[in-house]
Amino acid sequence: MLKIIFLITLYFNSASVFSNERPPWFIPPPLDPTGVELETKKLDEGVYALLSNTPFADNAGFIVGKDCVLVVDAHFNGEMGLQIIEAVKKVTNLPIKYLVNLNAFGDHVFGNYVFPESTVIISHEKTLKFLKDNSLDARKKIISVTVEGDMNVFKDVKDRLPTLTFSKKMSLDLGEKIVELHYFGPGMSPSDSVLYVPSSKIAWTGNLVFGKGSIPWARSEQLRDYLETMKNFEKTIKPISIVSGHGKIADENIVEKYINYLNDVIFMSKQLHEDKKNINKFVTKLSLSSKIEIEDDIRDLMEGFHKWNVLNAYKQLN
Repeated sequence: MLKIIFLITLYFNSASVFSNERPPWFIPPPLDPTGVELETKKLDEGVYALLSNTPFADNAGFIVGKDCVLVVDAHFNGEMGLQIIEAVKKVTNLPIKYLVNLNAFGDHVFGNYVFPESTVIISHEKTLKFLKDNSLDARKKIISVTVEGDMNVFKDVKDRLPTLTFSKKMSLDLGEKIVELHYFGPGMSPSDSVLYVPSSKIAWTGNLVFGKGSIPWARSEQLRDYLETMKNFEKTIKPISIVSGHGKIADENIVEKYINYLNDVIFMSKQLHEDKKNINKFVTKLSLSSKIEIEDDIRDLMEGFHKWNVLNAYKQLN
């Protein structure tokens, strides 16, 4: 029980940043999949995004090669996982050979169990470690804050873990269609991964890069590490379109925007630290700069992310 309580706290409390209570100004990401429908959007030949019709609920996707299909993320529960499978069937009769989990959070992995037994589930090695180290019930409790504590959202979920992992990079051949899996370093969480289709220059970024008009959320990781991760991203791949785990499709400019934002937050935190500001009082009045492009339907959420990031960066200086 103590371990479960600790994990729930950790979801919202970066280890050395917050007290045991969630800051009153912070809005949990609204991820409830109830009533969510995924729109199939063709991005290129054989490359499809599955976009949620609700702001910030999970997206997914799939890539069709000559021989087989790869699915990106399994969503929140079996119902959503089956919706993904049906979307694939409307496009092709080829088998779903691979399913990739881009991070360890329940909204990306809880739908794993409804995919065919023959489907190979792949993740970064840190994702698998987290899933093995924490029980299914514990992981349900961690993510329950994003659905206002409604455990019915995933009451029927059965655990199914990845069976194949990678460390830095993995390439998969779907038949005349190559897909790359990359790990550039920690970002929003320790295991954030990126899926890239080189021939189409399209990437799925999970929680590492959110959608158009967003900012990063350094939920539990060092902002300096997040910054280096984004620099590694920029140096390694050059997507023209980014399908995030949450939010609208973004263009390649969002990577540079994330880098600039993280630089600015780190610089601000250093100044605040030198001035010995009362950081807890300061962030309650903090707002995003009007120069930062934010989508209207997620503005309040991004304001909370910004406060969190500045507070996190400040505390990490110690």
